[in-house]
Amino acid sequence: MKNFIYIPILLLITVFTESNIKIVEAKTKNNEILITSSFTGEKLISSKEFVRSVNRTCEDDDTCTLSKIKKSYYQQFRDLNNDEITISKLKNNIELKLKKEETQNEFLITIELISYKNNKKVDSIICYEYKNDPNDSLAVEKLYYIEDYNLWTLYFIYDLESTTTGSWIKYKINPETGKFELANRYGSTI
Repeated sequence: MKNFIYIPILLLITVFTESNIKIVEAKTKNNEILITSSFTGEKLISSKEFVRSVNRTCEDDDTCTLSKIKKSYYQQFRDLNNDEITISKLKNNIELKLKKEETQNEFLITIELISYKNNKKVDSIICYEYKNDPNDSLAVEKLYYIEDYNLWTLYFIYDLESTTTGSWIKYKINPETGKFELANRYGSTI
C-alpha cells in the first residue's frame, strides 16, 4: 500500500522538476545531440575578487581558487559542431548566438559570441578560446560569462608550476544597437 502512495508523489516531483528546466540543444560534429542547461559561461569570472584570488592562491594546487570552477569548458566545446547556438534573446530584438570557428589545429578551440539585432548580425567577439602547444608547457584558456546585457571574459595561463590570470574584461551589450562596448578592464593583456 505504501508503494501506491509513493508513485503519485514521485510522478508529481518528476513533472514539476521537468517543467522548470531550460534546455538548449546543440549537436556535435557526429550529429549527436548535446543537451545542457546553459551556455552562459562561468559566473565566478564576473567577480574581480575571484580573479585576484587566482593569482594569489594558484601556485599550489591544494589551495588554488580555480578549483571552484567545476565545469570543463574545453570538454563542452571540443566536440561541438559549427552550427550557431542561440543562447539568449534579449529585449529590443537582440539575440546572442555561439559559433565554433573551424580549425585544423586540434590544440585550438575558438568560440565566437555573435550579436544579432532584428535578425541581422551586428557584432561578434571571441568569448571562449583554448590554445595548447604540445611542444610547450604552457596553455591559455579564455572563459566567459553572460548575464543580461553584460559579458565578462578572463584569460587563464596554465603552466607546469602555476596558474595565473591575464586580462579580465567586462563588456556591456548596447540595448539599442546590440554592439559589445568595453565597460571595464583589469589585469595585463595577452
